[in-house]
Amino acid sequence: MRKLLLTSSALVAAASISSYAVADVSVTGEFEWTYTQQAADLTAKDGDSFHTDNEIVISFSNKTDSGLTIGGKVELDVDTDNPAGGGAPLNDESVLTISGGFGTFRLGQEDPIDETFGIDEQDLIDEEGSGLVTSASLGNTSNLGLAGDSNKIAYLTPMMGGFQAGYSIADSGDNETTDTNAIGASYTMPIGGGSMVVKYNQATKDGGTDTDTTNMGVQLNMGAMTLIASNGTKEIASDEDIEGNGFGIKYDMGGGMTIA
Repeated sequence: MRKLLLTSSALVAAASISSYAVADVSVTGEFEWTYTQQAADLTAKDGDSFHTDNEIVISFSNKTDSGLTIGGKVELDVDTDNPAGGGAPLNDESVLTISGGFGTFRLGQEDPIDETFGIDEQDLIDEEGSGLVTSASLGNTSNLGLAGDSNKIAYLTPMMGGFQAGYSIADSGDNETTDTNAIGASYTMPIGGGSMVVKYNQATKDGGTDTDTTNMGVQLNMGAMTLIASNGTKEIASDEDIEGNGFGIKYDMGGGMTIA
């Protein structure tokens, strides 16, 4: 009888230790190949180009005894021909998240709030569009934000009746004064058998010359069709003002095929 009791106690202890160590871990990835054809007066932007974008994402999530959800993500751009700049494989994003009834804190290298609540016409086609061409005189999309994956702190409210908002700050370092602050919000509502999402964001990058951006738009989902209309502005003090307007439409043809 004593031997049975000792064995049972050992099993319980082992089970308890294992339960603290278990976390939901996932490894995902994607591969994209693109062909781009551009006609432009700028020689550097005129002509054809091929690109590949190959990413691996490792993430985990675990819930503490106090009810907090702790998560982490590392995103690796493992392709040497990535459109973000090419060259050697790079660590694209690395972030720790803490979530609860109060909302979510994001700590680390992750999208700023103006990107989280950003909207532009390419959202229906491409997962992320480039904001400005090299000349900085034209916008490729209506999202002209100061997006970047630099180290930052971000906070998102919980979803409240379709409304959500957030704030982020990216600190430039001990002796620098080029911090970037961003705010954003979205509201989702049902409409006519579909849904409508309205988004707004703005960001400011401090410095000798401040840079201010805004972006807003609406997305309408009706059955197999999705529409986006959006606007973005970028103002650099005593330098230039840029404005972009975008419109996108996508139709789901079924069988995994869409046209946009």
